[in-house]
Amino acid sequence: MMMKFCRLLLLLAAYGLFLNCCLAAPPPSQELRPMAGKRGLVILVGGVGGLDFFINAAEWALPHAGVMHEVQEFDWSHGFGKVFKDLRDTQHCLHKAAELAAYVNWIKARDPERPVYLVGKSGGTGLVLAAAEQLPAMTLERIILLSAAVSPNFDLRPALRATKREIVSFNSSNDRVILGWGTSQFGTIDRVYGPSAGLKNFVVPKNLNEEDQAFYARLVQLHWNPRLIWQGNAGGHLGTSMPIFLEKEVAPWLK
Repeated sequence: MMMKFCRLLLLLAAYGLFLNCCLAAPPPSQELRPMAGKRGLVILVGGVGGLDFFINAAEWALPHAGVMHEVQEFDWSHGFGKVFKDLRDTQHCLHKAAELAAYVNWIKARDPERPVYLVGKSGGTGLVLAAAEQLPAMTLERIILLSAAVSPNFDLRPALRATKREIVSFNSSNDRVILGWGTSQFGTIDRVYGPSAGLKNFVVPKNLNEEDQAFYARLVQLHWNPRLIWQGNAGGHLGTSMPIFLEKEVAPWLK
């Protein structure tokens, strides 16, 4: 099984490199810098090992869909292909989450009215949520989670508290290889062994008080359905990285 999983990772890497070249996106800057003239800021956080083409696809699709905000990548990985190191190095993940939170605080200190959105894919959703937990209340505009590789019981209340509007999670019960078998064998980014929230949905805790119920009322879980196939999203792990899917389904939440 391990050999099959490794072969799958190699196939994903090859496919990602191919689409990166096709999309011809410029290489992202290693140092985040705000761009003048843009109304808001969308920060993209990719998955483990940089195997996905999500970043390049989003950098093309979101402006093409009319998102007028600046779009930046936050690179947290140990390096291309270092899947298991990214997945298991919890201290590194927490350090990078703190770095992301500090950057968002810096942006808001410069311009408190500037809307900031966080968009995470797969393992990157854990970084996004961990960063949001460290922010003051109502700092972020929205959080978008794509194929979340965190545990279904992950407590979203701190991240919801830091968000003015919704946390939107795109899930698929077809994402069984990565978010079912993969995270059951190797763990989620928050180090829980079992199916991920991107497969099974986030679980709303029981016996919530009134304030916490109001928080979870802003959790939007959008499930895969066959109409998304024409957008290139067949429900697998790569589906939420497809440019047309990002343009049609994700971009409206960033306007």
